[in-house]
Amino acid sequence: MISSREVFLNIMHFKRVDAPPLWDLEGISPGTIYQWWNQGLPLGVSPYDFFGFNKELKLPIDFGPLPSFPPKVLEENDNYVVYVNRWGFIEKKSKIYTSERTGYQAYCYIEAPNKTREDWNRYKRRYNPKDLRRFPSYWGEEFFELCNSLDIPIRLRIDWGPGRGPKGGYTFGFERFLQYIWKDPDLIHDVMSTYADFVIEMLEEILKTRVDYVVFVEDGIAHKHGPIVSPKTYESFWYPYLKKVVDFLREHNILYLCYYASGNINQLIPILLKAGFNTFAPLESAAGMDAIKLKEEYGEKIRLMGNISKQSLVSGPKFIREEVYKKVPFLMEQGGYLPAVDDVILPEVSFKNFKYYIDLLKSIRLK
Repeated sequence: MISSREVFLNIMHFKRVDAPPLWDLEGISPGTIYQWWNQGLPLGVSPYDFFGFNKELKLPIDFGPLPSFPPKVLEENDNYVVYVNRWGFIEKKSKIYTSERTGYQAYCYIEAPNKTREDWNRYKRRYNPKDLRRFPSYWGEEFFELCNSLDIPIRLRIDWGPGRGPKGGYTFGFERFLQYIWKDPDLIHDVMSTYADFVIEMLEEILKTRVDYVVFVEDGIAHKHGPIVSPKTYESFWYPYLKKVVDFLREHNILYLCYYASGNINQLIPILLKAGFNTFAPLESAAGMDAIKLKEEYGEKIRLMGNISKQSLVSGPKFIREEVYKKVPFLMEQGGYLPAVDDVILPEVSFKNFKYYIDLLKSIRLK
């Protein structure tokens, strides 16, 4: 039987596979699983095991600030809690929409840790690549040997930018970060340059083990109608530093480099391809991302993951069937495509509908 790693590598090499793999990108919320246990999923059983999803190993590396900011509750009542999170943001999290039943957690950032250049100069000391706490306690030769023996793909995730990247305004908060692009561009270049150098030093240690692909997550860089900055601005402030890291990875024979962002990133794809990325996910359908059009435009320059509309799984079998058959057979025949749902699975998706989606994928046989 062909292994999960062989399936992954064959697809990435544009080689033929007999059937679509079962791949997860955005996850299934705990509340959804809780609900599914009442809808037909055997009690206590993981849906990933029940359906037989392809497995992968996600390297447990910490790219966040160390020491992290200690959790500190500032205000709390029956409706919400306000606290300092690990990145130093003051975060307000709803209790009303948070439970195992719903699996949904509404939150917003009230205040960012950095307001000035001086704040940033202090904050960036927390990004020491030599801090041993960034690696699990079992990191070493025995773990490297284990990784080399595994028949599943090994993934490294890098959240691009300090402080959760664009969602946190790269530690300055969203609006202040955008203001600094024109008020103090040298500061923004320093943020991006510092982070690129930090990542490269981390990679010098990480790449002692096998890595099959690297995912750069920059969630929040785009909304439904396009990126939060113009392609010209992105090329000026992001591109040089992303390319520096991507070049380092390519020099170390990492072939598959995935740029991961929700929203409509169509305008950024030419820049990202130029930087060396060759894979894109999760390709959010509701934001206008269309894997078929991307494949027709870029051919074998591009590999794609996702783009199965979560909304189709909410809407029911007719819509699921239409979505799957419209995209999966064509894209799989072209190669370089991993079908997956483009958003986190919340309780609005029933177990019955999700099972229908999985059964449909399992029924497809490629020519």
